[in-house]
Amino acid sequence: MSMNMNLRQLRAFVAVAQTGSFSRAARLLGLSQSALSQAVQQLEADLGVRLLDRTTRSVQLSAIGREFLPGVQRVLADLDHQLQDLRDLKEHRRGHVTVTCVPSVALRLLPQVLAQFQEAHPMVSVAVREAPRHQIITALRSGDAELGVANVPGDDPDLDSTFLLTDSFALVMRRDHPLAAHESVTWEEAGQAGLIAMAPGTGIRLEMERGLPAPAVPHHEAEHPATLLAMVEAGVGVAPLPGLAWPRPDHAGLTFRPLVEPRVERQLFLIKRAGRDLTPAGRALHRAILAGVAKEDFSGAAVPRGGRRPRGQ
Repeated sequence: MSMNMNLRQLRAFVAVAQTGSFSRAARLLGLSQSALSQAVQQLEADLGVRLLDRTTRSVQLSAIGREFLPGVQRVLADLDHQLQDLRDLKEHRRGHVTVTCVPSVALRLLPQVLAQFQEAHPMVSVAVREAPRHQIITALRSGDAELGVANVPGDDPDLDSTFLLTDSFALVMRRDHPLAAHESVTWEEAGQAGLIAMAPGTGIRLEMERGLPAPAVPHHEAEHPATLLAMVEAGVGVAPLPGLAWPRPDHAGLTFRPLVEPRVERQLFLIKRAGRDLTPAGRALHRAILAGVAKEDFSGAAVPRGGRRPRGQ
């Protein structure tokens, strides 16, 4: 028995069996009747058996053909499903992406990007993992995450980094805080007001310390921007945070003012592992993040104006 059968022959046999007619099967498959008949004859020759009983009036399955048909149908159906899955992945209709990012990105940037991404790719699931910068790099190198967003310089040979945005630091405070009357606040004034800062080792804290000539000494620390905002709202102190972590301008209890002398900024990058192709779903999300940042201003809302800075301060 020869095993040179091909998909065209198998599909021709199934079509004839289902339609009971060579002419109808040929139309179904878009073949000429002679081409379809030849495909079935070649399949029977390769197998060394007769699959169809032909008369001048009808075509019927032989006994062997009836036994053979269900298995072939299962094989072809499974193959069709696999091919559809491949097309879905190629067209980004299905898939899974893990993206790891610093907490401030998960707080503000990704939710807006994912809302639009979900509309275009409803069958792609995204897992968002919040982590400090060093853990983001580890996850990308190990393959535990496909994409990362962090304040990482773009010169690491193991990483492929694309610049996303620059956001600057402002001081977050309660609306009834005396510094809310200022248009801007110096770091010295912020330190005297009682700082709540991100914990050592976090990306925000590293950028803050890198941008200051003398490290600010916080009274309290926390590991997540949302925790700092809650502490500020409770009256514990004031918090220096970059734009993505600021409260909304219409927040009922909180406001923020630019921090100056010096002005401290943070750069964020969209990162993937160098030399490794993204999955189709990963490429789609990579493009969506870049497009979302280009479309929206994620560098922080317009700084509220609380009145002119008092003279002599």
